[in-house]
This record gives sequence, structure tokens and C-alpha cells, in this order.
Amino acid sequence: MPREPYRRCSQAVLEAWLKPHIQANPLITTIFGQKFVDLREEDDVVVSRFVTLDGVERTIRSRFVVGCDGAGSKVRQAVHIPLRGAMYLIHFKSRDLERLQKQGQFWHIFFTTGHVCIAQDEKDTWTVHCPISLGADTTSIDPREAIFTALGGELVPFKIEIDEILATSTWRPNICIAERYISNRSRVFLAGDSAHQNIPTGGYGMNTAVGDAFDIGWKLAAVINGYGGPHLLPSSNTERRPVALRNIEQSGVHWSVHAAYTSWCEEQPGVVTARSEEGKKLRQKIAQHVTSRAGENTDHGIEMGYRYSHSGIVLLSEDDDPNEEPPCEEHEYIASTWPGARAPHVFLQDRRTAIYDLFGKGPEFTLVDFTNRGSYIEGFEPVFQRYGVPVRMVHLSEEKHVRSIWGRDAVLVRPDDHVAWRSSLRGHETNFEMVVRVAVGHQHVPKSKGRMLSHIEQSEMKTAFSSTVGNVDLDSVTMRAAFQF
Repeated sequence: MPREPYRRCSQAVLEAWLKPHIQANPLITTIFGQKFVDLREEDDVVVSRFVTLDGVERTIRSRFVVGCDGAGSKVRQAVHIPLRGAMYLIHFKSRDLERLQKQGQFWHIFFTTGHVCIAQDEKDTWTVHCPISLGADTTSIDPREAIFTALGGELVPFKIEIDEILATSTWRPNICIAERYISNRSRVFLAGDSAHQNIPTGGYGMNTAVGDAFDIGWKLAAVINGYGGPHLLPSSNTERRPVALRNIEQSGVHWSVHAAYTSWCEEQPGVVTARSEEGKKLRQKIAQHVTSRAGENTDHGIEMGYRYSHSGIVLLSEDDDPNEEPPCEEHEYIASTWPGARAPHVFLQDRRTAIYDLFGKGPEFTLVDFTNRGSYIEGFEPVFQRYGVPVRMVHLSEEKHVRSIWGRDAVLVRPDDHVAWRSSLRGHETNFEMVVRVAVGHQHVPKSKGRMLSHIEQSEMKTAFSSTVGNVDLDSVTMRAAFQF
């Protein structure tokens, strides 16, 4: 499970909190009031062009670029990486809780008409999503009337007091992924919505994007600081793209749950709210359908159970048989130190300290050694020093419970909290040099597909939502919100 209990936080609130922290960080230079125009990738440098609010052009030269500029990514377009692939959104203020919470406090309300209402702060900020046809003239939509219609569901418009319309925009429920995350010269990278887009159902978009940033971030740090090898940066494509493929497919599966009952209600207008036997049966059918497919909020295997076991920069020990890798499923998170998995969270014997609190910070690896005399620390320390790799050594010889969960005498954890290697159960001698070389990309180890890739290929979810390949070239989509241009 996560280090801390789940907590809701609107993206707008998170970004407002994050901004001063970014500005205060000496490793980050923040620039506002400029728009990215394009870039030119050369063999040893990337030249990016920007324009200020006054129309003044400027260029920035850098070793690498990571495009985190969203669905209409100009960075992706600049390096010619294709991404093949509506809703009307109203963001508003209302303190009319007596009417809005007539049925009780809520987070999301999914209406059988296809509308959605989201409580952004449990106080006075809300978002309504209204289904519209492609090419609809949104200039003719009255946002207040659209809100009333949405809240009325199958019945007449439900009026509330609206204090302010904050914003309106259009978006498409795209489910698609870039063909690759790295440019031809391996100096420009994609992360977040520039690389993949999924329907909001499941809430996987930001999780996947943060994972992308974490992955490419520590690897860029390693290369820039001189200890990352030639296989490190290319591994981001190998590791992260299958995760996004799995997540966007599952978001489509969740979307289909809502699409099904919406279509039933469209086929039988007015029945779902009718006080009749027919209406009762339809309501029961919808209730059973939704409760039996509740993975949208409980698929912890998607959120925490993804693995990089197929990656060439994680290393199996001599007795890790690929055929014995634990299952990798959407619905259930299985804690494991299998190489490539997220290191399991567990509390130490003081019942207060989480093992994650002992992990290295920033670009540091973490070696957890459960042996009495710290023999793995002794073996690894000079190798890490020789390669200049930052690492935190954690000796837990007394932590029997943690050792029983982690299952091995030593585990090497990467800066992104995923397992790079674990020791042998049968006492095979450890090649310390090879472990370090593989972990930082100086050596590549060919792999089988691993459980996650195999599961993606064999699972029903591959056909459960068949538009993964996309249906529109987003580089030429005409219906985009202003911020996407």
C-alpha cells in the first residue's frame, strides 16, 4: 500500500502547492510567460525555440528535453513521433450545498445520461462534464443551462445557485499511446499526456505521468552526472510504455461500464426513473452491473502492481526462475521483491517506521541488507564507489518480520523504488560488479517478456476496449481546448 493513506487532492490545488516548491529548488530554473515553438535535435544538443508574450524569440540549448506538454504536445510533433487515436467541461463555483448534496455528500456522480459531476474541494468548486457530438458548436451552449440539464439526469433540469462560471472547454475521451517515448537521437523524451492519453475513469492519467517523470528523471540524473551507462535512457521506453498500455486499456474497460448502462437508458427513455416493475428491473440491472465491475476504484494491481521484469536493466538472481514470477493482475496488488517490482511497503518492528522512510533520497539507490554482519554492504560498497553511484546502505539484521516479507537477505532498490536485484536463496556467490553495471545501464541483460507483458497480450482486456490504436490523428484534431494549442 502507499506510504500514507489515500488523500484527495484536485490537480489545481496540487499545482498551486507545488509551484513555490519548484521555484525554491536550486536545481530547477523556472520560466513563465514564454511559449514553446519548436526544437531542433542535433547529435549532441537540442536547440529549443520559445516566444515571449511580447513576441520576442529566444533559444535554449540543452543536452536533453523531456516533453511534458500534454495531449497536443508540440515536442512530440517536433520529433515526428506519431500518436494515433467530446465532452463539454464546465468548471464552476456554487455554495448551494443544500441542493447539490440533496442525496448526500459525494465525490463523483455518474448520471445515466452520460453526464458526470465532480466535487473538487467538498466546499464550493465543482466540475460538470456534458456529452456532446463531435463538431458541435459549443459557442451556442449556455453553461448554466448545461449544468442544470446535467444535474437533472433523466428528469427535468435541476436548478441550483451558481456563483461563478470559472472555465469551459471541450475534450475527447481519447485512448491512445505514442509509438515510442524517445526520439531517433535519444535526446528528446516524452512523458505524461504527450506520450499517452487515457479516459479519466480509474484516475490513472496522473499516476502514469508521475511514474514516467520519476523513471526518466533518475535516469537523466545518472547520465548527466556521469555514472549512467548507454542502456539506461533507452530503458525508459522499454519500462514505461507497457505500463501506459496496460493502464489506458483498463481505463477504457472502466469507461465501458458507464457506457453500457447509459446505452440501456437511451434504449428505454424514462424507464430508469419510472415507478414501475420495468423501472425497478432496470435499476436492479444497473446496480448489479456496476457493483460487479467496481474495479475503477479498487484495481490496486494497476496502480501499484506494475513490474519492469522484462527490462534489461534489472537482474534476476541465479535461482529466480522466470516461470515462477508471481502473477501480475489488474485487480490485486501482490507484494513482491521480484526484480522489477515496486519494493513492498512494510513497517519496522517499532511499528512506526516505514521501510520507505529509510530509502535513499533523490538519485540514490538503496541496498537493504538483512544479514548479521552486513556482508552484502561490504561487497557492494567499493563497487558503487568505483562507478560513482550514489547509494544508501541500510542494515536491518534485527528486522525478522521485514525480512520475511522481502524474502531475501539483500535487495537493491532503484531511486524510483523498484527492485533492481535481490540476492539468491541458495547462497550463490554474488557478482557485485555485474549487478551494479546492469542497474545503471552499463550492461544490458536480455529478458523474456515477464508476467506483465504476457498478461497484456493474453488478457481479455486487450479486446475489451478495442480503440487502443486510436481513431484520430491528434496532430490534426480540430476540437481542442485553448490550452492544447
